[in-house]
Amino acid sequence: MKNVQFISLQPNPIIIKELRIRMRGIRPYAILTIFLIALVAAGYGMYHLMLRQALFGGSMLSFQVGQGLFSGLALCEICLIVFLAPAMTSGAISSEREQLTYEMLLATPLRPASILWGKLVAALSYIFLLIFAAVPVFSVVLMFGGIAPWDLLKVFLLLLITAITCGTIGLFCSSLLRRTSQATVISYSAILVLIGSTMMAGSLWSYFSGPIWQPVPPELLYLNPFSALISIVTVTPATSTDFFFGGDVFGLPLLSQFAAGVVHYGPNGPVVLPIYRATIVFYLILTVALYWISTHLVLPRRRWIPRWSDVTFAVLLAVLIGGTWLTHDWWRVLPPPSI
Repeated sequence: MKNVQFISLQPNPIIIKELRIRMRGIRPYAILTIFLIALVAAGYGMYHLMLRQALFGGSMLSFQVGQGLFSGLALCEICLIVFLAPAMTSGAISSEREQLTYEMLLATPLRPASILWGKLVAALSYIFLLIFAAVPVFSVVLMFGGIAPWDLLKVFLLLLITAITCGTIGLFCSSLLRRTSQATVISYSAILVLIGSTMMAGSLWSYFSGPIWQPVPPELLYLNPFSALISIVTVTPATSTDFFFGGDVFGLPLLSQFAAGVVHYGPNGPVVLPIYRATIVFYLILTVALYWISTHLVLPRRRWIPRWSDVTFAVLLAVLIGGTWLTHDWWRVLPPPSI
């Protein structure tokens, strides 16, 4: 019995080190407090905006208030993730090179995948904290109705996967480039191109498609997190006399642009297409592919020599692609026929 050894699961030392550094001092807690106050203030402002709209003859019921608050708060969260996640991870590897500690990090027994995993989890842990800290604020919308708890779960699932994907893009750029400033610019540019190209394609499709005014194909919006969010928060399609999609959403014309291709107007009325399903599926594939490439980019030399860890990534990627193909009837949602 004395010779029996028990194997214990040791935590990743990179995660412990980064978390101790990031959560040190009053700054992270001050940012969390300011974020929650700003989120509450945004919800309070949207509520009064809807009340003011009702005074000018607009129809507003209790469930519409709940859907409006739900949409506005979810938009604030996803904007935070899209613009904060790359900043948190774009300096994960490049900063080590700039501080001349990169060789020391590679000299540890940690494998490249473990180093990247620790950097990614530590960088995104604070974003996850902001997401889960907003759960009590989101639960207020349940008091007004129009939103089911399942809708909240879908939004938070989309937020988590979007945070991981945007963080992986920043991590990939940090592994590819040697300067943190360059990695930050390239990661933000990639995300802006990803969002802007899909948004522009959805906005201009009806003008350049033949015949004109054809509905936007949902495939153009699969990689746009805002379109995926609109497909979740738009619980009840609105008509021209309703409050939500009758004009600008909360007075912001930009949000109406993301509705192009998500809300399909057919002979039987408007139908919301669940774009978020394809977004979640393709974001998972993109995350695994970028993470796999990053494990080779962090090596100082002989980067592209095959290793045993590549077998694990190849199997995981093959399972995701195979599962995507087998479930295409679930995520590849087509608009209903016109006739």
